Amino acid sequence: MKKMRKFAWIFMAAMTVAGFSACSNTEDDPLPGLGGGDGDGDTGSSVMITDTIYQFNNIEAEFTPINELCPGWTHEIISPADDDRTWQSKTFTSSSTGIKEKYIYATAHDSKDGNAGKTYEWWMITPALNVKDAPKKVFSFYSEFAYWNTTTSLEVYVLNEPKSTASSKEKLNVVLATPDNSPAPNEIFKGWVASGDISLEGKGDVVYVAFRYQAQGGKSNSTTYCIDDFAFGRSQVEHYMGESGGTDTPDTPGTDVDWSTALSVADALAQSTGVASVKGYIVGTLKAPNAGGGTNFDSFGSAQASGSVEWNGATEFTGYNVVFIADDANETDGSKCLLVRIGDITEFKDAVKLEGHPERIGTFIYAQGNRTGVYGLPGLRDLTAYKIGE
Repeated sequence: MKKMRKFAWIFMAAMTVAGFSACSNTEDDPLPGLGGGDGDGDTGSSVMITDTIYQFNNIEAEFTPINELCPGWTHEIISPADDDRTWQSKTFTSSSTGIKEKYIYATAHDSKDGNAGKTYEWWMITPALNVKDAPKKVFSFYSEFAYWNTTTSLEVYVLNEPKSTASSKEKLNVVLATPDNSPAPNEIFKGWVASGDISLEGKGDVVYVAFRYQAQGGKSNSTTYCIDDFAFGRSQVEHYMGESGGTDTPDTPGTDVDWSTALSVADALAQSTGVASVKGYIVGTLKAPNAGGGTNFDSFGSAQASGSVEWNGATEFTGYNVVFIADDANETDGSKCLLVRIGDITEFKDAVKLEGHPERIGTFIYAQGNRTGVYGLPGLRDLTAYKIGE
């Protein structure tokens, strides 16, 4: 179970229209009536902030775009237009401390090099910041990076409108995480760097702060950037790293889940987003390297036509990171299957992967995770729990 942040005093969030800070360090439910940007013209103008901090504690699943996670925030995918990567939610658990952090990040990194040659530009924009009435006319945040590459840039702007084409746009000189100021040079993620208080005096009565990420696709061409603890109207606070002694550890996968409410595959296919618990029989997998080296498919038919599917009835399997499940152990219609990314939990993967184990076809499994696409196919990923057997 998630624990409350030890900085309990960082509880207040005042808005001109309503007193609520989505994604703040309270675990209370959102108040009703707040509009949220959807990245397609709805700028969430009903959300105006005078004093708040966003610590993104409401993250339950990875890869949730910022506009879906936090009311009033918006994002723009400038390029490439055919790619759904953007500023989105992420979690990272330290192998040394067991502490699980939650934050927003942007990355063009692809270990399979499937997006090589693509140029990325994304904007993440805050709700309206009421500078005129703010207790302190400052904002701050923490940044962190991994996989440093000089072709990547992160820029911070003040806008008069919540869009990249705002009529007034000022690039700010702010402190960002770099190899020169990294506090953890030997880790994959190099440690959080404080921006310090950044003045908004004279920038306007109501402004928006924007983060602009630009990078090249591929497996070694881009920096991953992370943002956390965005504060406005108050001085910068200490970045929270978990309870002392590493007691804020992630739950054990598979515990405290009511599997009696698990959805059938048919019902899960009808649910296009959100967290879901699903049950079904393993009927196949994708040939290694998974999805033909990182290819996204338009349908199960296109995956099968490309030779990437290892289906029920095969005598040998190479797929190890995903499995297809269905309501019928003998299902042969791929449109009735869900692709589960079992690699999210190592012990689960090792127990049910089909690589070298054709006898596991027909195994009944339960999995809980984010109901979204996996290699372009209807799937379940970011797993948090599992069970094997009926």
